[in-house]
Amino acid sequence: MRAESASAAASEPQESTHTWEAAATPSQGLRGSATSPGQLVWLTLLIAVAVGPHAGSIHPWVIASLVASVCWRLGAAWQGWQLPGGLLRAGLTILSSVGVLLTYRRISGLDAGSALLIVMLALKLLETHSTRDRSIVILIACFVLFASFLREQSVASVPQLAAGVVVGTLALLQSARPSGLLPPLRALQMSGRLLLHGLPLALALFLLFPRLPGPFWALPAPGGSGQTGLSDQMSPGDITSLAQSDEVAFRVRFNGPEPVPAELYWRGPVLERFDGRRWRTLPDSLRNQVPALRNYAPAPWPGQRIFSYEITLEPNQQRWLLPLETPVSWSAPDSRLAGTLELLRSRPLDRRIAWSGQSVATGRFRDSAQPWPLNRDLTANTNPRTRALALELRAAAASDEDYLRRVLQMFREQEFFYTLQPPALGEQPVDDFLFGTRAGFCEHYASAFAVLARAAGLPARVVAGYQGGERNPVADYWIVRQSDAHAWTEIWLAGQWVRYDPTAAVAPERIENGLDAALPVLAGDGLPLLGTGVWLQTLALNWDAVNATWDRWVLAFGPDQQSALLEGLGLKSPSLRDIALVCAVTVSAVLLFFTLLGMRPTNITRDPVEEAWQRLCRKLGKRVRPRAPTESAAEYATAIAALRPDLGPQVEDLAATYLRLRYDGPAAPAEARSFARLVRELHVPLAPARG
Repeated sequence: MRAESASAAASEPQESTHTWEAAATPSQGLRGSATSPGQLVWLTLLIAVAVGPHAGSIHPWVIASLVASVCWRLGAAWQGWQLPGGLLRAGLTILSSVGVLLTYRRISGLDAGSALLIVMLALKLLETHSTRDRSIVILIACFVLFASFLREQSVASVPQLAAGVVVGTLALLQSARPSGLLPPLRALQMSGRLLLHGLPLALALFLLFPRLPGPFWALPAPGGSGQTGLSDQMSPGDITSLAQSDEVAFRVRFNGPEPVPAELYWRGPVLERFDGRRWRTLPDSLRNQVPALRNYAPAPWPGQRIFSYEITLEPNQQRWLLPLETPVSWSAPDSRLAGTLELLRSRPLDRRIAWSGQSVATGRFRDSAQPWPLNRDLTANTNPRTRALALELRAAAASDEDYLRRVLQMFREQEFFYTLQPPALGEQPVDDFLFGTRAGFCEHYASAFAVLARAAGLPARVVAGYQGGERNPVADYWIVRQSDAHAWTEIWLAGQWVRYDPTAAVAPERIENGLDAALPVLAGDGLPLLGTGVWLQTLALNWDAVNATWDRWVLAFGPDQQSALLEGLGLKSPSLRDIALVCAVTVSAVLLFFTLLGMRPTNITRDPVEEAWQRLCRKLGKRVRPRAPTESAAEYATAIAALRPDLGPQVEDLAATYLRLRYDGPAAPAEARSFARLVRELHVPLAPARG
């Protein structure tokens, strides 16, 4: 019978198919236990796509072990190499786990966790024999792929992630094949349909799955000024180092009129403690004693306007929300406005957030309370020459305002220089700066001005933040970079805090036109700010607009944006239970839609391959046993072979042919006719009587 089947199949014209490997034998396909070289190729491609983004961050020995495992497994498939036994695999598992622990001093966290996943992937590949093993390899690779999104979240990572999803679907499809692989184009078409069907469900889950406070798209990163650009303390040189970074600190979109660049002061930490060299914020225990802001009006001076804006902050592990001076209202939850006019969150910013607010772009605000005694930090042994200069200038001035004008005039008219490379300062940094180097950046001038004010008996403090920004006309928003970090001074005069920026006296072009205008040599020093060509600047602004859209609608989509979305749909003040209910209903509706779509009657002609298979099942059901409704073709053929060994090889061959013709794409008419003829010719005698 098998010879007749082979000759009949050979007599029919065959449709040419292009696969990456020779088809497995029918019995191998039914058992689904052997891993073919072609399936290993797909697994290797998925591993390369998933692990590639980690290559520069994971220790080289981890990558080397993965490469060795892949080569070993491919050599076993193509060259017949011996795979490691259970005892050796156990030893490699223990050795690799200890290696990760010794290398990273931990097994959790982004780098250590990714390394551990890659080690597990390498070891599992060495024992990949069955369909279940291949599925586990694909699952681990998907976790590694997701970990790369925790590492890099810009829009540039989307193509790599999309490629990983497509290759993962292809590998999952090919790894489950009971016979030969699908042609690549056919497999890509089937995977594309599966992913397109999953897109509505993914979109519904993204928008409606309950969002909890905290980092969702990223693991918390270590805090510090090196990461954020700002911290709770400042000494000469801190902000200078930031001016050489073009990393984005935040983006701002104004709704309506915009301030002029000279009014763009983004308020951060207020530094009130001074030890002669370093400025610090008050600790929380004393900050709470600062009198709360009691009395300031949104537009207390004629001509002042209220500006509305939306700000998207990058994660920085700090608490300052950096509003435009002077804040009037804000939408950020879990935040408060301190008496120092710092807009503070209750916890550090560990994820991108977007919040809207209103501010008056003014350099003063009223406060009916007396300021903290800010002059007690000045002692007789700190910067004595500066103290003597202050007393001399104050004696010659007619008023406090006149004294401050004289100090600014000194900065403006005498030989002071604005530079990114100030000379080092000694034990008395303000004295050394004012009477020696006379070259510094914004923190040097703000610190010196505050010390001169305090020495004359005026409460003064330093404010750190950002000044200015770069307007992106492509998408109509402002980009504020770390290079826009700035420091200025506030002086207490007549019951109100007044902003004085001594940098504007030394380098007014810095305040009006930005750092590049004040220090044009930066472009020649290789500062990566945007380049000098118009086309390059246009390209950079367009790319930043794409990133801004991605950050605003994807990365910054958190609990607040989700609640706003549901409120826009008519669900006022939704609770977590309400959001979960809406998510469950929406997902159920999407699944029901696709179920009904799949059950829709069609006008497709009847499948001759399926008809022939059903005829075979009825024939076997009468003489051997019926096929159970939940029994697959492979399982039914195996059961028949166990009951009737005389029919087993023929039934398994027919089942394997059915699976190939049914699921490898549309069968050629000649192949379908040949299969139907083989089913008709199969003789199923009654089981011989047992003596």
